[in-house]
Amino acid sequence: MEETHDFETTHRSVVPPDVVREEADLIELAKAQPQAFGQLYEIYYDKILNYVYRRTLDVALAEDLTSNTFFHAWRALPDYDHRGTFGAWLYVIAGNEVKQHWRSRRIHCSGDDRCRKDFARLRFSDDPTTIAEEVEEKMMRFARLHDVIVRLPERYQTALSLRYFEGLSYDEIADVLGKKIGTVKSLLYRGLARLKRQLDENKATFPQDLHCSIQEERDQ
Repeated sequence: MEETHDFETTHRSVVPPDVVREEADLIELAKAQPQAFGQLYEIYYDKILNYVYRRTLDVALAEDLTSNTFFHAWRALPDYDHRGTFGAWLYVIAGNEVKQHWRSRRIHCSGDDRCRKDFARLRFSDDPTTIAEEVEEKMMRFARLHDVIVRLPERYQTALSLRYFEGLSYDEIADVLGKKIGTVKSLLYRGLARLKRQLDENKATFPQDLHCSIQEERDQ
């Protein structure tokens, strides 16, 4: 059985919500006062949960792996000296949690009606004006792509997920992957091309917005 940690129960923020601190200050505060890590948890929890869910399509598993991600980040925080952003560091840890899980399972969940039930438990957009139908359609589209995406090499899965479903910039993805921006752009272009080939082989429709993205990545 995989070890999981109920981080949320014991590390909710003790810092008043109306107190706004720069991220660097929060990190240093959390190093000295571990309970203050709760505010960083509040800031990044939804982003990491969404990312892990999109990599697994299993809400219970995503919650467990996200909890593990923050537990490991909290334990490693005293030695944290990441040159990029704190969020990028969390994405690295979360990605490692996903990879470790699939290495032990060798089975990927498919995009089925189960996803629809999960929408009530997760938030899939940082934009509060996005209507529920749009959010559901976006995630159902991703569920249909998921079975093909998981057949790609890990490097393409990660790059495509970070760019097209998490909305990270080239700089942010480079930070997460530890790669140069040129390498990131190459991964995205090659990953999209391979994704399109696999969908074509399965006689499935390649989403128009991703089709446009191939041309955009080629032109970069």
